[in-house]
Amino acid sequence: MWSSRYITLTLKYKSFIMNKIKLPVNSYKKLNLENNTPILFNKKSKQIILKPLTYIKSDTGKMRHFTPAAQEWYNSIYTYNNNYIKSLPSADKNLMSLLKSYFNFQIKAKLLIGKPNAISSKKKNKGLPKPKRISIRDRRLSTKKVFVGRGDLKHTNNNVIITFYLYNTEGMFLARTFKSLSLGLFYPRNDLKKFINKDRNGKKNITYNRIFSLYEYLSLRDHYFWYLLYITSIINKFNTLLTLINTYYKNLKNLVEMKVLTENEKNFMFNEKIQSYNVLTYPDYKVYLDKAEIYYKREWFKYFYLLKLNKEKYTQNFIAKLNFLVNNIYNKKVVFNIVNLKKMHLSSDIFTQIVALKLRIKENKLYRVLKSSLRKIKLPPVSKISERLGKPNKDEFLVNRIRNNTITSMFINDNHTIDSLSNLLSDFYPSVYKLRRNIIKRSYMRIAYVSLRGYVLKTLKHLKLRGIRVEAKGRLTRRARASRSVFKMKWKGGLKNVDSSFRGLSTVMLRGHVKSNVQYSLVNTKNRKGAFGVKGWISNK
Repeated sequence: MWSSRYITLTLKYKSFIMNKIKLPVNSYKKLNLENNTPILFNKKSKQIILKPLTYIKSDTGKMRHFTPAAQEWYNSIYTYNNNYIKSLPSADKNLMSLLKSYFNFQIKAKLLIGKPNAISSKKKNKGLPKPKRISIRDRRLSTKKVFVGRGDLKHTNNNVIITFYLYNTEGMFLARTFKSLSLGLFYPRNDLKKFINKDRNGKKNITYNRIFSLYEYLSLRDHYFWYLLYITSIINKFNTLLTLINTYYKNLKNLVEMKVLTENEKNFMFNEKIQSYNVLTYPDYKVYLDKAEIYYKREWFKYFYLLKLNKEKYTQNFIAKLNFLVNNIYNKKVVFNIVNLKKMHLSSDIFTQIVALKLRIKENKLYRVLKSSLRKIKLPPVSKISERLGKPNKDEFLVNRIRNNTITSMFINDNHTIDSLSNLLSDFYPSVYKLRRNIIKRSYMRIAYVSLRGYVLKTLKHLKLRGIRVEAKGRLTRRARASRSVFKMKWKGGLKNVDSSFRGLSTVMLRGHVKSNVQYSLVNTKNRKGAFGVKGWISNK
């Protein structure tokens, strides 16, 4: 039963609406006065959407690229002993100095290669002449060595996994030189041409367009002349030996006449002395040519053994000795992951080391070194317009496509197929044989089918180089005095993150303030004028 008070209020509300709206008389019949809801709630919407209470409507971007913990921090470790962490900085410093000294050690090996002409060989070691000794300072300033980048360490309970990067300029130089010598000695490309020039004094100088091949060197007519000189040197050497024997016999005979020695003692001493000398043998011309061939290939042998030694440093026999030393530093087993880089700018630490090493040389100018360090780096063509147009559609991402799907939809199917879950996943994940990429240009979009390997490589993060920047500051003036500090900077490309700056996607920050796509390194060193530092940034996309 309705109360009287409620009925009077509803009548007053209806009269109020009719007085305010002022509708025509015929339209009052159309109004349903028995309905107590306002007209505002009686309006019909054009589209009815029924959404559950748990509906997710936020558009998320691509899955964030979370770098490994070993790359986020230089040491990835979890330990209960706080005292173990205190020794890590000094241990890492000893590790890097040990790696640099190991990969740059040299073995002084004597090549047993004889000379064809024995006239001038009056030394005890009748091999090749000793090479000029390189000073320690020149050796340190040389760029023909192995550069070791700062490693990433991951500590576990039993072992330490060390990942470090190498840039082997010494191996590249030796391989290039050995290849050119091999082609010149065995497979010459051009015909041999002779040039005769005269100097200021009118003396003739004979030059050739390339080095002699081994066959051309052995077929020279001068070898007969050198062979005769070689034979005469052997005969002269034997004549000097005979004169020594005669003088020794005369001295023994004088001692017998002076009754110091007996005849038997004289014969015994003379026979013992003669047995120590070899009998004269004349070498064959073929043996001489073999020695000449070895002499001509001395440079080839030298680079062959140096290149072999450079490669042996990476074998298990040599690395086992290094493992023993590093085990004593961390008191754990060590596992090495060695990454050989083909380009120096793939690691910011190695790039800054090379720039700082070149700046230590007095003859090099600061701006020229910075400019030349970026000249060899080739960046892929980058267009900011294409990067802005390449903004992805968030509705096509897998996270947004399956965000409101329930588990029941994976098993309930109208067609009553056998494997409804497989059909559902095939809608979200493309087939291996139907992988495709949308190539967006400025004026059109093209669909290109790719292989599985190409599809995986294209989806990797930080695959292409985005930009590089280098700064140098300190006592870098060419004058030999402590002048004011000099600051120079050079860059190529940009350091911005493409996802966050152009595509509107969220990215990850490392350590709270470091960009995940940028490598940063700082190298402090000094020269005779003072100290200076080099900073380097390398960004990827």
